[in-house]
Amino acid sequence: MTFRAMKPMDGTPFGDEIAEHSQNDVTQMIQKAASVANELAKLSPADHAKLLRTIGVHIESAREQLVATACAETALAEGRIGGEITRTTVQFNRFAELVETGEHLKVAIDKANPDYSPAPRPDIRKLNQPLGVVAIFAASNFPLAFSVAGGDAASAIAAGNAVVAKAHPSHPNTCAIIERCVKGALKECGISENAFSIVQGVSPQITHWLALDPLIQAIGFTGSEIVGRILVDLAASREVPIPVFAEMGSLNPLFITNSAIAERSEALAKGLVDSALMGSGQFCTKPGLVFVPDDAQFMSTIKTYLATLAVAPLLSKSIADRFSSAIAELAKISGVEVLSGTASSQGFGVTPTFFITDWKTAQANPHLLEEHFGPTTVIIKSAQDNFGAIAQSLGGQLTSTIQGTDSDSVAELIAILSQKSGRVIWNGFPTGVAVTAAMTHGGPWPSSSTHTTSVGVDAIYRFMRPVSYQGLPQSALPVALQDANPWKVPQQIN
Repeated sequence: MTFRAMKPMDGTPFGDEIAEHSQNDVTQMIQKAASVANELAKLSPADHAKLLRTIGVHIESAREQLVATACAETALAEGRIGGEITRTTVQFNRFAELVETGEHLKVAIDKANPDYSPAPRPDIRKLNQPLGVVAIFAASNFPLAFSVAGGDAASAIAAGNAVVAKAHPSHPNTCAIIERCVKGALKECGISENAFSIVQGVSPQITHWLALDPLIQAIGFTGSEIVGRILVDLAASREVPIPVFAEMGSLNPLFITNSAIAERSEALAKGLVDSALMGSGQFCTKPGLVFVPDDAQFMSTIKTYLATLAVAPLLSKSIADRFSSAIAELAKISGVEVLSGTASSQGFGVTPTFFITDWKTAQANPHLLEEHFGPTTVIIKSAQDNFGAIAQSLGGQLTSTIQGTDSDSVAELIAILSQKSGRVIWNGFPTGVAVTAAMTHGGPWPSSSTHTTSVGVDAIYRFMRPVSYQGLPQSALPVALQDANPWKVPQQIN
């Protein structure tokens, strides 16, 4: 069986026919990856960092081809794709900087001590080790930064794992270019190309083949809650369950205070619209739920500004169809005002649509409180005094935002939001995620399946596990645990 990519801009096929991998193909990829995983696991920090940097160099060398291909497959602008390429190479370089130091190994050495209390202590040494083979599932909305060599894959490779990645069928040619880049880097560094492979195809069964293969030791996923739940359930059903690190999207509630409206009403209204429509509303950090005091001028500015705006086509026909269907259903709810932008019928085009209602109506209609992937948001009129109770009732979020002023007393609201989300934002908009050590991109269920981050250098620890070695002779210890410390990694001793 073969399939082709479709251009969102006009709905026409793009690129050559791509062969869909069979179950046997997938099994062989995983087996080959497992057979060479030890090559990555045994790399010195210096050699490991060299590999990560080399991957970045190979991806950068394919920039022109990647921009042309990804733009055609996603309808995203050249600037956006160019930024994703840079972000992808930066991620590999950031991990290289960490790996080169050896700090990620978290070496701890407690030498034998017969006088240790409450009982004599044997020689015990611990470090973080890679898991083996990790399955990565590419996201539809970030064809590079969260795709087959995006943050999930980069952190898995940085941890020392072999990777088998599921290419997204919306941008399969882009994924194929990235695969060639990574394999080229592996070859240049003298490591088997089998340490990284991508699976192509549209069959839902591919998800099962990857998740259930006994050689897969963990799963990294960025996408919808529906597929994330499927992966979590599949991983739990195995004879030997494995962890699933799934980032599954979020409503990203945004609370606007009275004083913020009084100070900067027009800028806030336009900033909100721009954030909700960024990337045609296909960001997992899109503000999908906005709580604001009832202010006629603020609402009028949103309505007037939105009416002037159109968005680029959505990433696929299925995404566009689901969006249009959801919008049509929400528009039927009594007590909901519908605001529309400029329609686009080109390719997988849709109409930006906002909804305004009150908290009582939203509570009575759960669909208003669900994530809708695309250019939409739900604005809920509420007295500021109710923000705390509303926040307490919400589920887990990737982000929560407060737009206020220094005169606002928001400590209690911040405390609640910090329990509900992975990132709390003051006077900003949640769209976009910085690749930095302090970033948390994750949150309580259902925004994520674990309390980890999928962005920043800490993402590496998802794909490692601590192992202790007790009483071993120096010659039998992993290099990083030896007293001679030939890799010069940080060692916490006694």
